[in-house]
Amino acid sequence: MTSIRQTLLQLARHWQHWFTQQAECELCFAPAGPAGFLCPACFADLPMARAACSQCAEPLSQPGRCQHCLQQPPAFDYAFAAYLYRAPVSLWLQQYKDQRQLRWLPRLSWLMRQQMPAEDIINRIDAIAFVPSARGKLLRRGFNPAGLLARNMAKAMHKPLLSNALQRQHQPGKAEQDQRGLNRRQRRQNQQRSLHAGQLPLQGQHILLIEDVITTGATADAAARALKQQGAAIVGLWALARTPPKGS
Repeated sequence: MTSIRQTLLQLARHWQHWFTQQAECELCFAPAGPAGFLCPACFADLPMARAACSQCAEPLSQPGRCQHCLQQPPAFDYAFAAYLYRAPVSLWLQQYKDQRQLRWLPRLSWLMRQQMPAEDIINRIDAIAFVPSARGKLLRRGFNPAGLLARNMAKAMHKPLLSNALQRQHQPGKAEQDQRGLNRRQRRQNQQRSLHAGQLPLQGQHILLIEDVITTGATADAAARALKQQGAAIVGLWALARTPPKGS
């Protein structure tokens, strides 16, 4: 009887230690901060976008608009991305999207909330939207990465989430071409063929589009055009990360 009691006490102490032990930083194994997976020092070392194009969020040496936006402005009116698509942020996003590790969803959502658009922009936003996944990607993953992030951001910002503002057109026998490996022109053509407007009354509204990563902005450009076809007056873009220009 005594040995059973001792065993139960040992198990109780073990489980108490397991549930109350300090979370460790994902990068340096130091005690984690409020995020539960990063210590304050490693958070400060994340690849931040210090200066960027005000319209497409492409990293620049100083604030302003990039040459591409000056010459061929996209349909969205502004963009914001706090982090650069570099390690470790890029690796975390790949684990979330490609390896279906959903434990990264609350962590990536936390990172987005730490670097939000300006308060005066948030106050003017009417609703949140996201780009639907292509059918093949949705079948492989089982979820829409940007859609789950958008749901969390809409809840954090107390804004309505538009689930049907954008639609994918599926052509039988033809799979949508993957955006990876395509240049800016090819990406734009690919998205314009497959991404279409829903049937929501968005007259005069300010819609914020949530993305996980901005690469060339082609997907957001097609999405913004579709939202404005439904009457949206302003379309902004908020992404977790922005791919820096080649060679930067």
